[in-house]
Amino acid sequence: MASPPSWHALLDRFLAQASSDPRVRGVWLTGSRGSGTADELSDVDLFVLVAEAHLAAYVGGWLTDVAPHYRPLLARRLGPAPVFHHILPGWLRWDVVVGGPAQLHDLDADGVQELLNRDGVSPAPLPATGPDRAAVRGMTEEFLRVLGLLPVVVGRGELVTAADGAMLLRQLLTTLLRYRVEGPRLSGALHLSRVLPADELAALAALPPVWAERGAVVRAHLAVAAIFLPAARDLLGPDHPVELEAACREHLHRQLGLDLPA
Repeated sequence: MASPPSWHALLDRFLAQASSDPRVRGVWLTGSRGSGTADELSDVDLFVLVAEAHLAAYVGGWLTDVAPHYRPLLARRLGPAPVFHHILPGWLRWDVVVGGPAQLHDLDADGVQELLNRDGVSPAPLPATGPDRAAVRGMTEEFLRVLGLLPVVVGRGELVTAADGAMLLRQLLTTLLRYRVEGPRLSGALHLSRVLPADELAALAALPPVWAERGAVVRAHLAVAAIFLPAARDLLGPDHPVELEAACREHLHRQLGLDLPA
């Protein structure tokens, strides 16, 4: 069997194709490879700059005109955004964002490498930004909403659903902790150990296991809440949904006799 193509070969091939297409004005290597923090398991992330007049057509033709040249095992667009995910032979993961000049300025010059630049345009270093309070409040409200469903799923004996809810709460917790460190520009979730402090990683690793048993799902919900809620209060200050949290606490106590950690 032939050896799978390396990511270097992928870049060489794509740059040759991009260089022959006048619609493509630039290509930047992004993600961990662009920032110099990649390892041998990292995927390949690209930003492709396309002339505004041709942007819609180029995006619309990616899956039919561009991606097939690389024999993808999987090629798909991620929702309505011009973002494409591919799995190539050898399980080489390749993500591409296509944009115009306006989107170029969403890149952080300190975290990308220029591969092709016809017009001499460049992204600028992005200013450091803290967490978006509205986003944190939205996460917190969703956390409390899901937490408040515990009496429903436990009361109905829907323990598989209850276990799923516990895992959703864990995901929200991980996102909140990443957000506290990185702000709204989250890095890849597969590099969690590079983002979170050692004590927070240890706290996540020590969360109780989840399975479809009443005691297990209750312990899991309470353990995640014990970390999430103080962190959310710390980030939000006076914007924390105090009344919603108080109502959730009272609801859990009344229905299940549970007291959330302070």
